[in-house]
Amino acid sequence: MNKLLKSEFSRNVFTLLTGSTIAQIIPLLLTPILSRLFSPEEFGLFAFYFSLVSFFLVISNGRYDMAILLPKEDKDAVNILALSFSILIAVCTLLFIVLFFFDKSIHEIINKPELNDWLLFIPLCVFTASGYKILTYWSNRKKRFKNTSLSVVTQATSRSGTLFYGGLLRNNFFTESESTTSFFKNIFKKDYVIPAGVTQIGIGSFILSYLIGFTLSFFYLLIGFLRKDRTLLKEIKKEKIKFLAKKYDKFPKINSLHALTDELKNSGVTFVISYLFNDVILGFYSMTFRVLRAPLSVIGNSFSQVFLQKAAEMHAHKQDFIPLIKKTVKKLSFIALPIFIPIILFGPQLFSFVLGEKWEIAGVYAQYLTPWLFLNFAISPVLQVALILDKQKEIFGFAIVGNIIIFLSIFIGGYFFEDILKGFMLLSFLQLFYYFFLYRWILKISELSKQSN
Repeated sequence: MNKLLKSEFSRNVFTLLTGSTIAQIIPLLLTPILSRLFSPEEFGLFAFYFSLVSFFLVISNGRYDMAILLPKEDKDAVNILALSFSILIAVCTLLFIVLFFFDKSIHEIINKPELNDWLLFIPLCVFTASGYKILTYWSNRKKRFKNTSLSVVTQATSRSGTLFYGGLLRNNFFTESESTTSFFKNIFKKDYVIPAGVTQIGIGSFILSYLIGFTLSFFYLLIGFLRKDRTLLKEIKKEKIKFLAKKYDKFPKINSLHALTDELKNSGVTFVISYLFNDVILGFYSMTFRVLRAPLSVIGNSFSQVFLQKAAEMHAHKQDFIPLIKKTVKKLSFIALPIFIPIILFGPQLFSFVLGEKWEIAGVYAQYLTPWLFLNFAISPVLQVALILDKQKEIFGFAIVGNIIIFLSIFIGGYFFEDILKGFMLLSFLQLFYYFFLYRWILKISELSKQSN
């Protein structure tokens, strides 16, 4: 272990992973319970709602939060932080006004009556999630990875706790005379019928858990910033903000478009599954990602945050970071293999055993999606090199191709074959070639950068 943690990179990743792992223990333990307390339709409906929030998150701060790591001086970075929050406040205010005054038209367009009462919560969800992300970049810039790690714990545990409490409310746990032991024994019986349909308590629990989780983690990092970096606030100047906004204008002009196409793809996939199939199928798809990608994304995000900070630092000092790229991909691959191999071999059986028989089909989905998710997990963190080397236009173009592959694969499976599994099969096959190409390209531009130095 001492040898493994000898490098600063490994120590920082380990710090984030420690908190992230702790943060995931409770959600993972609760997943078999939550899958029996909520209906597939509610999982699917929240996936739809989450896609709306995620769409606005992309433009919420102009993507300037990612530029916080790049300046050498903290006085420049704090002005970028101020710029990010200024844009965020403006976007959320405008979003609230639109949702408030055009609510009826928006309800008709979305055509999800169960969400009508929750749409006004979207600006608040966007503000807390985006504000948390801005402060996370600042925390990582200052190498306070312990604080970042603890904020992840705060977010995950509060979200899980809120959702668990909501699930108990949805199933009348607090009003029935049944004992706690009997209640939990019953929901794990083989003949237990998993809830169906959508209730306001059910969908509300998902949305409020998201909001509460990000709100608490946001204030945790905000308090840390005010305690340690309050003196930097005097460095914030209007002229400096304008200068830095122009200097890093590729983030809103190109990177935001890149991220926007990613979210359009995610939203498009959600809409296609919802309308070509139904919310039940969407719920199964959502559960597949909840079980596979959510825990792995925590590990991937830990590597991504440390990798971006370290690679940006090495590039600023004209150091060769190609070995860092290869080492990161190798480590992530070794982490992922023990997780994905059992899914490929026994996905339906594992999902059925852990989540309940009704969720077996989600395990089938997982088998088909595993090749794509594996490569996405192993390679995505190092793609951030394109930002450091000012190759945002190129990576944006590649991202458009990748998103078209994902969207069209699902669409073809649903529209032409009326079989979502055929769409998943096509998707994973094409993504194999796509990610291998991206990895080779990242190594190539890194080599060219090294030679120019």
